Amino acid sequence: MPIDNKVWRFFANYASKRKATHFSSELAVRFLKDKFGEMFEYPCTYTQEEYLRAINRLDEYHKYGVISSKRPLRKKFVYPAIFDPTVRAYLLVRENEGLSSSRMHSIALYLESFTVYLCDIGVKGFQNLRAEHVRRYIDEHVTQFTVSTVCATICCLRGFLAYLHKTGGLESDLSALLPRTRHTMEESIPSAFSRDEVKKILGCIDRCNPKGKRDYAMLLLAAKLGMRASDICALEFASLKWEENKLEFVQRKTGKPISLPLLNEVGDAIIEYLTIRPQSDLNCVFVRLNPPYVQLHRHSLYEITRTYMKRSGICITPGKKHGPHALRHSLSSILLESRVPLPVISGILAHSSSDTTKVYLKIDHGQLRECALCVPPVGVERM
Repeated sequence: MPIDNKVWRFFANYASKRKATHFSSELAVRFLKDKFGEMFEYPCTYTQEEYLRAINRLDEYHKYGVISSKRPLRKKFVYPAIFDPTVRAYLLVRENEGLSSSRMHSIALYLESFTVYLCDIGVKGFQNLRAEHVRRYIDEHVTQFTVSTVCATICCLRGFLAYLHKTGGLESDLSALLPRTRHTMEESIPSAFSRDEVKKILGCIDRCNPKGKRDYAMLLLAAKLGMRASDICALEFASLKWEENKLEFVQRKTGKPISLPLLNEVGDAIIEYLTIRPQSDLNCVFVRLNPPYVQLHRHSLYEITRTYMKRSGICITPGKKHGPHALRHSLSSILLESRVPLPVISGILAHSSSDTTKVYLKIDHGQLRECALCVPPVGVERM
């Protein structure tokens, strides 16, 4: 954040000249006014936006103890030189097979980890790859990552090792030695938050500034309608059926159309955001607030959600997911708690069948308690 550092130095000098020893929002406002005259309205010049963004981060840290940050989306993967040509040839083959961009991203990530590991242990080329190398790599993964990550890694390596054998890069087919794994949704417990926790997350968003207005509208779509992050970021103006009070769009994950009710709370939040949305020719509703005004990526929405969850002060236990998909899970939990039938929830979440939605029964503690059997007193003979 080089520009932020520059603004912070200017602000520190400004505060020092006025003998201010502590940060305050009032001092920050005076700094901006003295720099640019009367407070400017959004949108403003690029320089003003940079100053405002830097000062907002200071104010955020002062109030909540955290600074919003966006992890850059990885678009390039680096493979050791001795493995690079083979890996990229394999990626091209998989891409030509029509794999989705998210799937290609996962394969590229797993193969980067695998090839770096091989380089670290001294394997000089795929022709020197042995079964024990693959086995050690999987054994280390089992101790460091979740079951789903290990299963995905094994699946990726199985395809890659089979490709190496088929193209002559490996004398023996090591893919046959990989363990057969199966990990389904039924084996996992969804990460969900209670009704009060979701209320705290939404309530901690400062809706007095453009970022807060945009973020609030996006999180409402996840929390109240159960929309996926990819669908929220790709939402287009044509999907907003104001007269019919509904949202209609094609899901990015499944390619199937869906129609959701445009709740008043959600509609009002979107309208409030649109009043300050930067001028852009893009058809998507949600865009960056700083130039260039491009469509937000789902990874950005993850960072936005994570920041507000930390700011809200709710308890996030180790291993519990805290991205926008957790809000989708939370909606399911809240609906189950309200005794909404499973098929209805399946329709809201656009699941292909109720079997997919059954995984949420694991977190419906209220109805699970009703299934508990009475424990007989100690000493009573069981029939």
